[in-house]
Amino acid sequence: MKINLSQRTLIFYGVLAPFIIFGSLYNLLGIISGTSTVISFGAFALFGFVLLPALLVSTYRQNRCTLFSDRISIGKKEYVFDSYAVSIVEKYLPLKERPLFSLFRTQYANLIIREKSSGQIVLNKDLAISLQAINKMKAFLSV
Repeated sequence: MKINLSQRTLIFYGVLAPFIIFGSLYNLLGIISGTSTVISFGAFALFGFVLLPALLVSTYRQNRCTLFSDRISIGKKEYVFDSYAVSIVEKYLPLKERPLFSLFRTQYANLIIREKSSGQIVLNKDLAISLQAINKMKAFLSV
């Protein structure tokens, strides 16, 4: 089973990306040609058309999760079920601590991976994915 652990974040910034890319290209070309007023000289104002897609691809690759029958791989790291205990824990967040893109949800899930030998938490990751995907992951991990 393949899933991306930052699905909602990617969708949120994917919707904003065309506007930022167009604005940064317009700003950069205006500075080069000297025809437009400069809004800002920041990195995203001038090179957002390169940086934002690179950040989106990087976020996708780092949060790509593949569940196998004997292991889970997140990004480039693999956690074998014989050595690690994987669980999904739901928690309640008050309004002021909720993420910007899902203010109306009250329950949020975390993926927790513990080392079985020492009980130490190796990974504690917020799951910015849909409830349907969380339920699929829970069903897969419980089997």
